[in-house]
Amino acid sequence: MLRRDALVVLALVSACRNSLEDNDNAPVDASVSASCLEAETRQDVAFLETKVWGVSCTFSGCHNGGADAAGQMDLRAGMSIASLVNVDAKLDPRFKLVVPGQPGQSYLMMMIQQIPAADMTPPTTAPADPGLMPLNTGGAPLCAPKRAAVERWIEMGAPAS
Repeated sequence: MLRRDALVVLALVSACRNSLEDNDNAPVDASVSASCLEAETRQDVAFLETKVWGVSCTFSGCHNGGADAAGQMDLRAGMSIASLVNVDAKLDPRFKLVVPGQPGQSYLMMMIQQIPAADMTPPTTAPADPGLMPLNTGGAPLCAPKRAAVERWIEMGAPAS
């Protein structure tokens, strides 16, 4: 009886993990969040501000315009362009956070775990402090479609609309 209960708990925990966001190895199915599915066809900043940064970056207090050193940028709707595009990365000033048209040179792409640090131009290392983003996920990256939507936005020149 105890073994069966342990298996039920294990199955429930696994299902909860998979239902939040997808990952590179999981097939896209009904358990993937609606915003991850929507991200497959989006690359506009309004979507990124509401469905990516708004739910993963600003709600926790980190990137919501607060004056504390933890946030260092404002990713709220209407504010993210000024905080990202052609702005020096505070963790590695050799890079800009977003270089329009150049995801491989955009530090944001490494920070959200879309491009490995070694594949950046120039290559770099990922910061140990504060670590890769988003921090509030316990180390899990954004789902692959959301990361790809950010990359498409940068490839398109990081337009403001």
